[in-house]
Amino acid sequence: MAGHFKARADSLVKRSSDTGYRIAWKEKYGFQKSHFDEEMTYGEATKKAMELQAKEPAKVFWAEVIMDPNFEH
Repeated sequence: MAGHFKARADSLVKRSSDTGYRIAWKEKYGFQKSHFDEEMTYGEATKKAMELQAKEPAKVFWAEVIMDPNFEH
């Protein structure tokens, strides 16, 4: 069964002041992936993702839109 989700931010227009983003990551040569639970702005998330990328080169980090389940149709 497919779910319905509502994005906390606009995924097409990304302003650095937009809220509703978190940092996601995955291993470059493995199958693990996850995300951090802290909500932040797009600008903060991209800056922190670049810092984490420099510290951990075996992983890839990016700013991800937080999706909330929407059970109303």
